Amino acid sequence: RMEIQLEGHTDNQGSSKAKMELSQSRVDAVKKYITSKGIAKDRVKTKAFGGTQPLANELSPEARNANRRVEMRILKD
Repeated sequence: RMEIQLEGHTDNQGSSKAKMELSQSRVDAVKKYITSKGIAKDRVKTKAFGGTQPLANELSPEARNANRRVEMRILKD
């Protein structure tokens, strides 16, 4: 039985607290959507990272956009 973890990320703009709240809101929204499609809630974990794991430097708007994301990690297959 597969289990996943949704991981929320933000860019580096704003306070650390606000970034953590925003990244948690992102993963909560994705979890709500996929559980509404029939995936059991107990199979979906969430974790907020805020701006601590950027994909790109944030010198341009494009780089900041790349860092605003939700990733899915398979925990158990």
